[in-house]
Amino acid sequence: MLLGHDDLASLYALCRIMARLPGHQYTVYMSGEVAPQGRPVPALERLAHIDARMSDEYRRGGDVPAALRDAATLAQPNSAAGLAALRRLRPDVIVSVRYRRILRDAVIKIPRLGVLNLHSGVLPDYKGVMATFWAMLRGEREIGATLHRIVDSGIDTGPILGMQHMATEFDRSYLANVLRLYAPGCDMVVGALQDLERGQRLDGRTQVPGGHYFTAPRAADVERFLGQGLILADGKELAALYPR
Repeated sequence: MLLGHDDLASLYALCRIMARLPGHQYTVYMSGEVAPQGRPVPALERLAHIDARMSDEYRRGGDVPAALRDAATLAQPNSAAGLAALRRLRPDVIVSVRYRRILRDAVIKIPRLGVLNLHSGVLPDYKGVMATFWAMLRGEREIGATLHRIVDSGIDTGPILGMQHMATEFDRSYLANVLRLYAPGCDMVVGALQDLERGQRLDGRTQVPGGHYFTAPRAADVERFLGQGLILADGKELAALYPR
């Protein structure tokens, strides 16, 4: 089972995972709309608009699997109805990529091989929302993607199975840098699923204490980001999904 969100990065990632692992039965659920907290930030609204436009373009131009085209919304996975729907499917494993709901213990216990999450940030340093935004704002020379297990309702806290780093490209947009993480990130997911298929355990390494949990940027954070000459999105980010 795959859990995602209706944005470009998640669409690309789920397509890549399914393409690399054909012959499996997939059910896909999307997280649905998430109510914004606090006052709207116009620059982030423009980012969401650009992402939505390119997501539509990606659907039209890509070979999107039927399981993804037919994806239903699962906005309340921990509710009685959500749990009943998941239990009926009896998934072997759940893979979450940008799914915007916290999974509680009852959900986590359903798949016999556990729950995996692909996080577009270096853990434990960058837990939470828009990790790449915060890494760029803080001048990090490298960004990364982390594959970890979900073993409880903590956010981005589970044992780490793998991590991929790459140089931050400050001349490219935040969204382009995020998208660049998903090819190597999805390859980690595919490798982990192949290991499970061979009967191997995925124990991972326990995260060291520390790090920081980031929330969605406020207007002042976005102003600082743009004030450093950084770009959120320019509408050309589809190119980031393919090698130069």
